[in-house]
Amino acid sequence: MGPEPILRLATLVCQTEVLHTARELGVFGALAEGSLTEPELREQLGLHERYSKDFLDALAGLGLLVRAGGRYRNSPVAGHYLVPGQNVHLGDYPGMVTASFQQAWGQLAKGLRTGEVETQPRGGFVAKSHEDKARFKAYADVMDHLSTRVGREFAERFDWSDFKDVGDLGGARGHLAAVLLEAHPHLNGYCFEPPSAQRFLEEHMAELGEAGRVEFVGGDLFTDPIPEADVLIFGQVLHGWEDGERRKLVRRAYEALRPGGMLLVYDRMIDEERRDPQRLLYSLYMRLVSPMGSEYRAVDCAGWLSEAGFSEVRAEPLLNTHTVVVGRK
Repeated sequence: MGPEPILRLATLVCQTEVLHTARELGVFGALAEGSLTEPELREQLGLHERYSKDFLDALAGLGLLVRAGGRYRNSPVAGHYLVPGQNVHLGDYPGMVTASFQQAWGQLAKGLRTGEVETQPRGGFVAKSHEDKARFKAYADVMDHLSTRVGREFAERFDWSDFKDVGDLGGARGHLAAVLLEAHPHLNGYCFEPPSAQRFLEEHMAELGEAGRVEFVGGDLFTDPIPEADVLIFGQVLHGWEDGERRKLVRRAYEALRPGGMLLVYDRMIDEERRDPQRLLYSLYMRLVSPMGSEYRAVDCAGWLSEAGFSEVRAEPLLNTHTVVVGRK
């Protein structure tokens, strides 16, 4: 038995830095129109010859570029997600995640010893980000990428013909609702967020050409009235709270739904056997960045829905990274 598994873990940061540097230097955009040789890329991107070949070959080894016949091109996944201007472009998601992770994970030993996290307001990072326009926009840009994929999946997976409206509870700047309304024009929708988020939603809807399409509802999910709807969604919201608060939010959603309505709850829920390292690591991350947050098991979430009165409760995989729990009133 050798130490290779441990050494691979220790060098993961190197892979992350290679990815971020390639994005920063514009490698994927330079290859958007086709393949280039190493000298062509070196000249176009202003790379030094001492580094360039190892750098490009490392990207190929990581599956981000394809090297063939002395030329480099984007791999399918890089061409799909890392080329600026694509409608599925990840934007600054990799960079923002890394910056956030570096700050948070440096507190892990302290958190394990004390149970405390860096000072965060009630609601954690998201609540604090409303105070800073640039910070909220960066956060929302990241969330919008996920919301686009989730919205398209929900639009196809569920039958919306009997529903007339949808409310996204804790929906940032309303992107998920906008995706659903675009796919099903008969729907109306609203996004429920603290009042300080209203300007961000209005600006974003104007940019999308959907001004007035998604209504903004400002308030506190725990205390203010939730407008009634046929479908309500908690997307990456319950992981910011402890079980008692999660139960309360689910009950409030049940009360706001019309009879026959549907609740959708999605998060990076932990597998029942607690063996998936990615989901467990994300749960630890939530504990580091929020005073009450963590991921939770789908079976527990299903129990909260059943306790609140929901029927036909079930859990389904979502995007290979998340789980959605569905309940009907």
